[in-house]
This record gives sequence, C-alpha cells and structure tokens, in this order.
Amino acid sequence: MKSQFKVIGFDLDGTLVDSLPDLALSVNSALAEFNLPQAPESLVLTWIGNGADILIGRALDWAKAETGKSLNDDEIKQLKRRFGFYYGENICNISRLYLNVKETLEQLKAQGFTLAVVTNKPTKHVQPVLAAFGIDHLFSEMLGGQSLPEIKPHPAPLYYLCGKFGIYPHQLLFVGDSRNDIIAAHNAGCAVVGLTYGYNYNIPISESKPDWVMDDFADLLKIV
Repeated sequence: MKSQFKVIGFDLDGTLVDSLPDLALSVNSALAEFNLPQAPESLVLTWIGNGADILIGRALDWAKAETGKSLNDDEIKQLKRRFGFYYGENICNISRLYLNVKETLEQLKAQGFTLAVVTNKPTKHVQPVLAAFGIDHLFSEMLGGQSLPEIKPHPAPLYYLCGKFGIYPHQLLFVGDSRNDIIAAHNAGCAVVGLTYGYNYNIPISESKPDWVMDDFADLLKIV
C-alpha cells in the first residue's frame, strides 16, 4: 500500500447509509404519541447530523412553531426515549447502502487500509446498522455519539483515531457528507472528502471547502 494515508474514517448517515426514511419514520412515530404533527422527510433531512438530542430538539421547535404546543421537561425526556425505541425497531427497515459503498470498503480493506466509523448517531445503534448491511467486520473502530466526551464538529474523535492507531493527522483521511465532518477534519489537521449526495442542511458540501468533492463513493479509490 503506497499512500500517505494509513487510516480512513467515515461518517455513517448520509455517507455510507441512506438512513433518512427510517429516521423520519421514527421521529414521526414519537411525535404522534404526543399529538404533534408529522414532518416530511425533506424537513427531517435538515435536522440530521448533530446527534439524536439535537434532532429531537429541532423537531420540537418545528412542532411548536406549527401548533404553538410545548412539552415540559419530563415529556421531552419521554419523547426522546420513544424515538430511541422506534429507531431501534426501525433501524434498517427502509435504509439502504449508497451506491458502491460495500464494494469500495472491501477494496480499501483488502489494500491494507485501517477503516473506522465516526458518527454522531447514538452509539448503541452504530454496530447494528453496520451489521445489518454486512459491513461491520470491515471496521477496526466504530465511534458513536456517546463513545467520547465530544462529538463532531469537535476534532476529538479524529484525534482519538490517531492515538489509537499510532498515526499522525496527515495519515488520516476522513470521508463525510456534512459541514460537521469537514470542520472536524480541518480542525484535526486531516484531509477530508466531501460527498455531494448526503445530508448537509440543503447546503452544497463544496461550500465547506473539503480537500476533495465527490459524487461517487467509488472515487475514493482514485485518491488513496
């Protein structure tokens, strides 16, 4: 393997897996229990990327704007638990891998790269999602939203990978679809790929100035 990169890290939602349909279903199922309106997928898409608590917070802000109804602290905690329950039940019912993801990951692994996942998704859901698509065995580390004290866009998860695998930041390539991914990589001193097809609040990923912008996951093979 002749490459400056030794480790390649990947975001999950919007990068490896199109999880929007299941996330939207789970959010709306939880909202329905509190007689709150149902949000279209196109809107839920703009709430994804900062972890489950912020996703639910954005959903509640929207519901309040729509209906004027607020929940108290206990109700909010209960709604978050119900979202977690529904997402556990629907974690891969409608989700799918993006085009060329599995084949590209297998090739990268075969070429000797160490692969890792760094996502803000609740930690308990990370391995089950990857296992459902038969790709969990390809990753040497799987970090979720509760794995470390800080989450993206903080660079801490990427520093953790450098420490665990004994590499310098310039030897880590990160691949993501949102500005949180780009900011985390830039702040950690890592090169970063921005994918155009994911969840980035309806803002072109190029505006966050990743080192490479790609439409096709398989194009990773051309740069490593």
